[in-house]
Amino acid sequence: MKNIILIFLLVLFLSCQKNEEISNSEWIFIACEGNFGASNGSVYMINSFGEIDSIPNLGDVVQSVEVYENKLFVLVNNSHKLYVFDIGIDGVSLPGIEIDLEGSSPREMVVDGERLYFTNWNSKDVKYLDLFSYKIEKLVDINGLPEGIIKQGKDLYIAVNMNEDYSSSDKVVKYDITKNNVDEIIAVGEGPLDLEFYNDKLYVSRTYYDENYAAFHGTSQYTPISKNVLIKEYGQNTPCGGSVHTLDNKVYRSALGGIAEMDQFLNLIESSVIGDYNQSEVYSVDVINEKVYFGLTDFSNYNRVKVISKDNLEIASYDVGKIPGDFAVWRR
Repeated sequence: MKNIILIFLLVLFLSCQKNEEISNSEWIFIACEGNFGASNGSVYMINSFGEIDSIPNLGDVVQSVEVYENKLFVLVNNSHKLYVFDIGIDGVSLPGIEIDLEGSSPREMVVDGERLYFTNWNSKDVKYLDLFSYKIEKLVDINGLPEGIIKQGKDLYIAVNMNEDYSSSDKVVKYDITKNNVDEIIAVGEGPLDLEFYNDKLYVSRTYYDENYAAFHGTSQYTPISKNVLIKEYGQNTPCGGSVHTLDNKVYRSALGGIAEMDQFLNLIESSVIGDYNQSEVYSVDVINEKVYFGLTDFSNYNRVKVISKDNLEIASYDVGKIPGDFAVWRR
């Protein structure tokens, strides 16, 4: 009888181990903006088995997503809201917490251990959510429309894409969190959007428009120690996107229907391109787990996420909500 009990306990133990091994270990979150004015923005979720779930009807223009520990943060631009959801292996706990941002028009965000910082167009500032009290506070007013934001050590770097009159700005604001003041305003060239740090240098993707709405693209590199700024222009209507990334110890820019490695002078290396899509359909790009995620859309019925290996092989494709625009990852 004792032997039977021991065998039963052993089988039960091994079964539990097996279940733990095959349980979900990851969620990729995708901010799907939805149609402007339609309030059909959503967040799509892909687990480690490729299974898809979603959080529908979050509002008008789901702008960005961010993950910190077991929390998912979602900014809804034209509904002026911030959502907070708890994350687990089975997904997110609904309905979550909804915070009214009082018309601020939130854009992009970055999180540290105590605060979630986010940029705002209507209020022209950076605000933060205190992660202990869940109160919203203003950090700093910005002279213009702030977009991308990144934290490096004690400093926040804030890309100011346009001036208050919607003309192109050329500024990145460096804000010292410990001193609570603006430490430096850096001229990086027109239209700063996305920011990425690599090897103690700040890379800035840029997009701006002339009076005829012709698009111009560029990239800039800022070295904090020397204060040196390198500015590269790619010219009018170059097939570029709006982001910069690091992959395999190299810096890439979204361009040419994929992402293109940049040389030391910020030239695009065409032979290095990962991805091969119609640039007009490449709405967003991110690098997660050494894989490149492309958000593709025709702004109507075609809304898809493609996953490409660093060897330039397509390894997954998912149909998602309208206009996939931002990505975040949670790992168990």
